Amino acid sequence: MTHISTPADTRPHSDRFRCGGRESKFFAVTWVTALLVGILATGTMADEPKRPAVAEKPAGLRVMSGGHSWSTENSAPLCQAAGIVGHMKLNKQGLNSGRIEDLTPLLEKGEIDAYVWQHNSTGPEFPKFLPTLVELGPKHNPNFRVLMQMPWLTHDGRNEIKLPEEYEQTDLAEYQTKMEKYRKEQEAYVDEVNAKAGKRVVFLVPLGDGMLEVRKMIVAGKFPGITKQRNSVIGGDHMPHQGHLGARLGAYMHFAALYRMSPEGLKFPGKDGDGLTDEQRAILQKLAWDMVSKYPYAGIAK
Repeated sequence: MTHISTPADTRPHSDRFRCGGRESKFFAVTWVTALLVGILATGTMADEPKRPAVAEKPAGLRVMSGGHSWSTENSAPLCQAAGIVGHMKLNKQGLNSGRIEDLTPLLEKGEIDAYVWQHNSTGPEFPKFLPTLVELGPKHNPNFRVLMQMPWLTHDGRNEIKLPEEYEQTDLAEYQTKMEKYRKEQEAYVDEVNAKAGKRVVFLVPLGDGMLEVRKMIVAGKFPGITKQRNSVIGGDHMPHQGHLGARLGAYMHFAALYRMSPEGLKFPGKDGDGLTDEQRAILQKLAWDMVSKYPYAGIAK
């Protein structure tokens, strides 16, 4: 058998790796592979940016409101805007949320997560059944809480007020001093109730103080679109009740206290919305979160 010998490659060394030869293809693949391995090993290749973790939505709460016409808790539309599922307002016709006899069956079944008291008074007489709430609620639902709306002062603490127009002349510095005294009394009472319970069950929502801050802004000309305290933050009646701004501020504060999250950026669904301008809403929502999140008795700040 005749053996055919393969002639030796007499090309210059550099010519052996020009495109088109088998050696050049092999070398090119090997070189690129080694380069990629090296880059991956040393981490010099730009990593894909990591997406920020999305915070989980809190579970919806079963809320019972008690009190009277000073009530401002209205978390349902804010929960809808925030994508919180399962929020329930337990108040219904035929159930008196101001009578412990009506509340007891629900408490014993553990079906109330939060009881919100909203009245022009808070203390040993309002609500009288607070000790029973604090005893029964946590016994059947370990997450049960009571939120007490801290009120503004009837007649601004001025016995001489005869006409609603006179609220525009209230000395707000003097009013603040009265509010601070009343706040300390409420805090002392809540401390006493929680001490007997052996845990924090009762929390305070500082709406009265928040409304005072809005009144200061209005007087200073710093609240957009509003020049009068009446028929805005407070109502136009003699007591006075909350006005539209006061009601919205209360809704934002209660939402913040119930869900321990900011209401900032949330809008009431529907065509009518919350009746505020974007600028007004931003001010009230920021104020609500600042006050609730920084006030230890509201349950967020330590």
